[in-house]
Amino acid sequence: MATPLGWSQGGSGSVCLAFDQLRDVIESQEELIHQLRNVEEKAAHAKTKVLLAKEEEKLQFALGEVEVLSKQLEKEKMAFEKALSSVKHRVLQECSKKDQLITKCNGRREACAPPQTYLHGLFPNSPAPVSRAGFHPNFCPRLRIQAGQGGPHLRKGLQGPGRPRK
Repeated sequence: MATPLGWSQGGSGSVCLAFDQLRDVIESQEELIHQLRNVEEKAAHAKTKVLLAKEEEKLQFALGEVEVLSKQLEKEKMAFEKALSSVKHRVLQECSKKDQLITKCNGRREACAPPQTYLHGLFPNSPAPVSRAGFHPNFCPRLRIQAGQGGPHLRKGLQGPGRPRK
């Protein structure tokens, strides 16, 4: 080792011995500081591992919940699609019934209509005949369906011409 500045190499042995001891103490303290830093790093690493394990456990729990909720959502979706299909089917049936009733009503009206109503379609400017009940010939009060030139239309909420349903 190099001799510190201002010390002679051939000087007293006690100064060199003190210097060597001081150097040994400094080296041992540096080694202890290095070991302490390693221990601190290992402790921080262990603490981080524990936190990671806790967070991983939370994540696994959340993923399990997501899976359960996804299955529940899929079941509800299937139930909704089934109900929607059922409602669509009923709507188609009701539309078919409505069309049949309109056709039936129109057939009865044509059977009972005077011959002038057939001419009215050919001559739109001619006055429309009025039946004995005071209804327009294209009106079926029993079914509350009014059939006009634009086609048959339901008249909801009316029992007769202009009277609201109670």
